[in-house]
Amino acid sequence: MGSAATRSELAVARHVAPENFQTACWGEIDAAPYWRRGICFNPGCCAPFEPRRDWQMYCSKACERAGVSEMRRWGHRLALPSLIHRIGKYEAKDDAIRERTRAARRHIAQLQSAWLEERQTRAGQVRS
Repeated sequence: MGSAATRSELAVARHVAPENFQTACWGEIDAAPYWRRGICFNPGCCAPFEPRRDWQMYCSKACERAGVSEMRRWGHRLALPSLIHRIGKYEAKDDAIRERTRAARRHIAQLQSAWLEERQTRAGQVRS
């Protein structure tokens, strides 16, 4: 007879980090893609290209590296206010924490608007 399995042998593997956005929300993205197929997602390029895969967003490795760099640059700006907003999201009693949370939410909205405006400006310069 085999030995009885221990609890840890039957346990589901623990996932430390959440999935990335593209993996977690693939169905929604598939229904409404946030990029135009065959047009480079790098606003400094916007070149037409023939994708080798359905999910390919960039025309080249250089454009993909530029996109990753852009995401990191803006991600670092968004990380702390996003965390602060989440920490205080359900605060019901402390007015200072609630105001800090509102300030973080406003800052996130301002950063998102600035990022979108920067991308649109760069894309407009390429298309002109």
